[in-house]
Amino acid sequence: MSIDVIFLGLDGVLFDTEALHLAACNAAFTNAELSIRWTLPALRAAAATHGYARAIGSAVANPPLSRDKRRVAELLEDKHRQFHQAILAHPPRAQAAALALIEDASAAGCKICILTDLPAPATSALLDRYFGTDVNSVFSVVAGGASFNGPAGTGPYAHALHAMGVAPRDAIAIDTAVPALRAAADAGLWTVSVAPYGTDVVRPRQFITFDALHELQASPYTPDQQRPVPQHRAA
Repeated sequence: MSIDVIFLGLDGVLFDTEALHLAACNAAFTNAELSIRWTLPALRAAAATHGYARAIGSAVANPPLSRDKRRVAELLEDKHRQFHQAILAHPPRAQAAALALIEDASAAGCKICILTDLPAPATSALLDRYFGTDVNSVFSVVAGGASFNGPAGTGPYAHALHAMGVAPRDAIAIDTAVPALRAAADAGLWTVSVAPYGTDVVRPRQFITFDALHELQASPYTPDQQRPVPQHRAA
């Protein structure tokens, strides 16, 4: 087997966006006149299940607020707006280890793709600020606003692989959130989690390397054998 495509998330994979998400969530809580205020561990706990872009949904998942769909939608919209303004004002740096992975993989002829549930405007803002006009030459596919909750075989990974003519077994998805990793596994891809550990405030410095991805593929466990256990290898 080869590694023909690597799918990267943005939050916590290519960019360290935690502080901006945390500030955006708390600003949205304040604007909605909610008493909720999150710390970094609370954000991480919510993001692990929902993803950073939609983590705020876990704070309003219970009645009575969850029954007010209009208010919930307004809260999510405000959070997205706050986050977009934050990345324009304080663009996060791309993570050096992720850039090294992109460089090594590209040199080996591997395609690099971005699939994220961040809204498309925020996705464009993040990538344009760092890569500028090179976005289309670095990445074969860029998709923001992706939904990872659809039926297996119909989601963004399946569509992207079909468009590129690549078999799922020759693709790897690297992300921080369960929804994206589950969708990738359901589509038949290898998956690697680079989520932060526990309640540590500082993100670990290590990151999966291109050589390590080859070692992962060479392991005796196939995606089908891994799938019954809802866990993913950590970098």
